[in-house]
Amino acid sequence: MSQLVTNPAQVEANAVRFEGELAASAELQERLSYARAWYAFPRDRGGWRYVPSKFGGYKGMTAAEYLDDSPRNGRRTEKQLGQWFVEVSEDDELHDELYDGLVDLLDTYDKAPSTAARISILAEAYQNREDEPNEEDSTIVDLILLVAKKLPRNELERLRKAL
Repeated sequence: MSQLVTNPAQVEANAVRFEGELAASAELQERLSYARAWYAFPRDRGGWRYVPSKFGGYKGMTAAEYLDDSPRNGRRTEKQLGQWFVEVSEDDELHDELYDGLVDLLDTYDKAPSTAARISILAEAYQNREDEPNEEDSTIVDLILLVAKKLPRNELERLRKAL
């Protein structure tokens, strides 16, 4: 009986295994377009590694297990994975990067993502990404610094205290 994963490291291990299993299994390749919930992990050298929820959500999943007729429930895996992952909105520029990577992966096997495909990444990684300064933030900080340099000492001190 398949057991749900209990931490994100197990999901990532399944994602690594998924790549090898996918390359070796024509039957698994045939099912690629049916997966709706995908989970992505950044690669060390750029790009993303992907795994569908039912493959990623059960401990030590293999192609043989995934393809057998055992009752596994994608809703259960998505609920379990929802503890650690957040779906990347189509409005987020990261979504385009993730989706393009998924398209490239599936295209390797002459498949395309489901029209209902969703992609999630670790919530912690998503939050850290939001904390990175963007160009607009940098411009505002540069402007504040420029103005601060023109302030008299007492006003500069008042600004420091307010921050």
